[in-house]
Amino acid sequence: MKVDLLNGKLNKTYFTMLFSAIASTIVSTIYSTVDMICVGHYAGPDGAASIACINPLWALMFAFGVLTGVGGAVMMSNRRGAGNEKAANEYFTVAVVTCLILSALLVTVYSIFLEPLLVLFGGKGNVLKLSVEYMRAMLFSVPTFTLCACFATFARNDGEALIPTVATVVGGILNIFLDIFLVFTCDMGVKGAGLATGIGQAVAFLIVLSYFFTKKCNFKLTKVEKIPEILFKIATVGLAAFVIEITSGVTSAVHNIVITENLTNAHFAVYGTASTLMIMFYCLYNGIGTAMQPLVATAFGAGNSERVKGTLRLAFLSAGVMSLLFFSVCQAFPETILRIYMEVNDEVLAVGPRIVRLYSISLLVVGICMVCNYYFQSTLLRVACVLISVLRGLVFPVLLVLTLPLAFGYDYIWLATPIGEILTMGVALAIFVRARRKRTALLNM
Repeated sequence: MKVDLLNGKLNKTYFTMLFSAIASTIVSTIYSTVDMICVGHYAGPDGAASIACINPLWALMFAFGVLTGVGGAVMMSNRRGAGNEKAANEYFTVAVVTCLILSALLVTVYSIFLEPLLVLFGGKGNVLKLSVEYMRAMLFSVPTFTLCACFATFARNDGEALIPTVATVVGGILNIFLDIFLVFTCDMGVKGAGLATGIGQAVAFLIVLSYFFTKKCNFKLTKVEKIPEILFKIATVGLAAFVIEITSGVTSAVHNIVITENLTNAHFAVYGTASTLMIMFYCLYNGIGTAMQPLVATAFGAGNSERVKGTLRLAFLSAGVMSLLFFSVCQAFPETILRIYMEVNDEVLAVGPRIVRLYSISLLVVGICMVCNYYFQSTLLRVACVLISVLRGLVFPVLLVLTLPLAFGYDYIWLATPIGEILTMGVALAIFVRARRKRTALLNM
């Protein structure tokens, strides 16, 4: 399904891209949720806690993919919007080669330093054992996570809305089936869940890769002359997306350490569930960004300010609707959410609902932060984009997780993320409003 990013009817084009992105995200979050559910029910709270240890490693896998994918695809769309196909292909080529090198580096590091990394991220005793089992079973597929994130972004920026969705749906359904079959039927436990995830993601990658061998694909590998210059622009544009992913891993690791040192395994298990749930919702918000980014980047490159403004209106509206829906679900059904994710005990039920309710306050504002940041990214406001990403992903949450417990007690550690998101929203909106007023800098907006 190809769409015309520059000249197609805006509402239809945006919602086609949004439906594709949301469908992909929903399936992706469903199979990551099934992973968590299977591990949580098979191994109890320790299984849920083991996923919390793994989250920083997931973040790094996707971080390299979005660094090259978003950075390269935004620059490709910008050059294509300006009518320079040769430059667009050069950005594609450098991004793909860089992603391949980073993928190889990542699988090497995980193979050698897996256990020390998991200990660093809070793994101890049985939790460490389970997380090591899971990761070792899926090590073969680590490069496919990075490459799939990169290639899917390029496909969407080429106007292809269907194939990335099909890849996610097929990989997700396969993962769900294999999760249930390997974990319970074959009694492979956590190892089976890791293997199921690896196979599902590998299949998804192969489907995305197939797009680049079709006649619909509008870009190709080409000879590049100014590699350092192009690589620098890819890195600076993609840096914000990279920072978001990598700092989420750092923040998760800090949470893990503080919780395991000062609270109980029940708190850690609930945090693992809550953080996985929030990642699922954040991915849905990212669907909005995935839909708006190709449209804004292409229109910005072509100097079409009205199309940029129209896309922004649709994105903010989508974020507002999602925020109210997600927040309401978490406030109304926290115990149900916990029971879905794990085999709960009395200790988990005593602390869990309050943690889920407090943690979910962030859902009211995170959509606004994401829309602003995708806008900064797509219009090449690199400094603003990186600033918001660092504040949101690292500075505010880490500072608050280290200071709130000291000031008010460890029961308030769960407010670190919501307060961090609220502070980030304030900064993002201030920059956004100021940028809009500088009409000459932003397409006379």
